[in-house]
Amino acid sequence: MSVLVIGRMPVDTANVEQLWKERPADFEAVAAEAKTVGAIHHRWGFGNGELVIIAEWDSVESFQKFFESNETIPQLMQAAGVQGQPTFDFFDAKAGPDEF
Repeated sequence: MSVLVIGRMPVDTANVEQLWKERPADFEAVAAEAKTVGAIHHRWGFGNGELVIIAEWDSVESFQKFFESNETIPQLMQAAGVQGQPTFDFFDAKAGPDEF
C-alpha cells in the first residue's frame, strides 16, 4: 500500500518559481532520483505564503530516507528562502469509487 505525503514549507513562492527557471536540471535530477527509490507522484501547491508538496510514495520509510539523504533538496530550499524546517504528514493512500 502506498502513502500520501503532504509537506508544508513557509516561503515566498515567487522564489520557487524563479528557481524553476534558473535551475530546472536540479529539479529534474531530484525527481529522477526520487522515482528510482519509491516516488509515484509529485505535485506542488502555492498559497498563503507557503508551498505545499503533495506526493505519493511506496512507503514512509522510502520518502524519509530519500529526503534526508538527497544533497540537492536542502540547497534548493535554502536558495528559495524556505523559513525553518518543513513539516510532513503521512496518510495511507486509498482508492474510492469516485477517484479520478
